[in-house]
Amino acid sequence: MCERSCTSASRAYQALRSALADPRAAGERLAAKGKPIVWTLGDDVPEEIILACGMTPVRLFGCYGPRPNAEKYLEASFGALWRGYFETVAGGHLGEAPQTLVLSNSSDLIQKLYYYFLQLGRLEPERAMPRLYYVDYSLMVKDFSAQERNVRESRDFLRAMEELSGRQADGQALDDAVALCNRHRQALRALEPLRRAGRLLGSEALTAAAGSLLLEKQEAAALLEQLAADAGTWPETALMPVLYTGSAQETPEVYRLMEQAGLNVVAEDKVPGWRYCDRDVDGATDAVTAVTLRYHLRFPSSERGFVAERADCIPALLDRCGARGLVVFMNRNDESYIWDLPAQRKVLSGRGVPVLTVEDQDWPLKQPELLTEQFSAFARQGGADNG
Repeated sequence: MCERSCTSASRAYQALRSALADPRAAGERLAAKGKPIVWTLGDDVPEEIILACGMTPVRLFGCYGPRPNAEKYLEASFGALWRGYFETVAGGHLGEAPQTLVLSNSSDLIQKLYYYFLQLGRLEPERAMPRLYYVDYSLMVKDFSAQERNVRESRDFLRAMEELSGRQADGQALDDAVALCNRHRQALRALEPLRRAGRLLGSEALTAAAGSLLLEKQEAAALLEQLAADAGTWPETALMPVLYTGSAQETPEVYRLMEQAGLNVVAEDKVPGWRYCDRDVDGATDAVTAVTLRYHLRFPSSERGFVAERADCIPALLDRCGARGLVVFMNRNDESYIWDLPAQRKVLSGRGVPVLTVEDQDWPLKQPELLTEQFSAFARQGGADNG
């Protein structure tokens, strides 16, 4: 589906789309303002701590073009998205000035990338690699012991960011950072009813959410708030609403193919998506503990969630967003969600909710016409389960 005229006319959407179109340029614009930027990779980097130390967290996006470094250094187990991340870093796509990258253990492959980056910098010191930091939260177990461990990890990360920035984060700085990140998440959640009503298409919401991760939080929140106001008057669509899960989408191509075929993604359990904005930081306790709990207790991911937990949460999210079907989209060698899909399918089948499974895909897409056929068949059948 081509971009709608109402969307193109929104200045807020234009600004968010522009940031996503060139992540490196967006980072360079931020750096030109004089505030150090910190690139993040993984869904569980506590941005509030980076902000409290006077720096700007910016989401790392994968290289969409040729990936010669990834082809040279990575084995086949790294799927297309992970190869894109590697190329962004190893290929010098972060910019010329010294860079900083914080990774989290949101998946085993991010953990592997961290060690690959360390070794690449050691073996090829002439290569301009970023300074590396790693946040090692315990993400699966939710008990008090894991919570205490994660709070210690947050405090260690706070000290590392203070040392990096040369600035101590006092209580007020942390409180202000929490308030700003909460505002950004609330602005993203304000798009949810517009997606459910069909006023904001999935490709538009993905573009806006992803673009907002490449801007200062205050600017991102203001643009998203304006976008929500603009979209409140846009026409509703009659496309079949679906929930998306599987390989993360950072660009809107797949969502647009779905829209052309009669499907509209009204939510996703990914970042960018619901896992980024599902809950705010509760200020009822000290700021570091509150920030930690937000990451500790958030919506479970396919990489770091238990099967039974996901079997409850995915149907609940489907109800919340008003979806009438589930689309599971899997890149080649990026299939951790296969393990929890049978349990989800069993629950959804009992409720008459159809599931479409798309496997062995590449990024960028190699055969979009075949995808369109699959999406169209699913939409024509009203989402009859493809088994």
